[in-house]
Amino acid sequence: MISRSALTVSVPRIQCSERVTDLKNRIRQAALRARFERVEVHAFGSSVNGFGDETSDIDLVLDVPEEILEQIVPWNYVRDLIPATLDYLSDYLVQEGFQVREKVLSAKVPILKLTIDGVECDLSCNNLLPVFNTKLLSLYAEKDHRVVEMARRVKTWAKKEGVHGATNGHLSSYTFGLMVIFYMQQKGGLPCLQTNADNHPQWYGERNGRKAWNVFIDETPTAETELKHYRDAANLRGFAQFLTDEKDFIWGRDVISVRQGKVLPIDSRCFRELNRRLRDWDDNLLHIEDPFDIARNLCCVFSPGSNRRLWNALKRLAEDPGAATPVSYPAAHFQSEPSRVAGNSISSPGRTWEVCPLS
Repeated sequence: MISRSALTVSVPRIQCSERVTDLKNRIRQAALRARFERVEVHAFGSSVNGFGDETSDIDLVLDVPEEILEQIVPWNYVRDLIPATLDYLSDYLVQEGFQVREKVLSAKVPILKLTIDGVECDLSCNNLLPVFNTKLLSLYAEKDHRVVEMARRVKTWAKKEGVHGATNGHLSSYTFGLMVIFYMQQKGGLPCLQTNADNHPQWYGERNGRKAWNVFIDETPTAETELKHYRDAANLRGFAQFLTDEKDFIWGRDVISVRQGKVLPIDSRCFRELNRRLRDWDDNLLHIEDPFDIARNLCCVFSPGSNRRLWNALKRLAEDPGAATPVSYPAAHFQSEPSRVAGNSISSPGRTWEVCPLS
């Protein structure tokens, strides 16, 4: 068990749209009606991580001390507290104008599916690690706009190929986003924002003290940490080739790890916690590490045949000349930078970046 004194990091604040902010405020009002003191509501996921749009699902999480819940919510066992909290809160949400479409209380992460004024959202309770994941992805989105466009193209492609969606036994949009970030880290388009995590750990833990995670993020990397910025863009074909041509990355042996930011085999010491006890229908699984919950292998969602189906789809994509359309910076990106492009370099005070293709 991790000492509570070691858990020093607060839940990050995520910038939200007006639509999401309104939902947060109304849910908080319902929670206050239910006498949940010191309550906060956080947004996470694609609606706020910079990779989504106005059509993205809205995911919210209630943040309230468990000692308060224990005093108010009828419950019998520790494992029942969160489902009981959501069930108890549902009546107050209805009073606030929400429609409770579904109560998914027996899931690993219990949620309420809500609707208000035609807007749908999912509400969980005290499952706060995804807020840190959201912060990390939003910082990568700010670093290089191409990663957002690449992730959207990959998501569109994956849906078309029938290899998208955790509920269908395939990888989620979140996981595909991590894959794109990792690809761009290898090609020099993005730095690794967790390079110093082991040297400067910042711990965040569950309120019950059972689990804790190192959530260090280097929000302002130094010039030494920053990698080269490339103006020419990534493309879908290059992404697929990287994953399948076995030159820089070997499927089944190496791990996609945004936390490490470099290609390393699964038997490396840094992956000693990564879950390998997965379903045994395919020994050559694509291994993808969650950046903070480093025991979680995101290929765990695969149903039988999904791993091979993804491999085959990527092999076809790698051989498709039409998938080589580049993802470029918008012109405004360079117009807004206090730098100038001259020849094959981008110059700004104190540094020079080489301009090379991201292939």
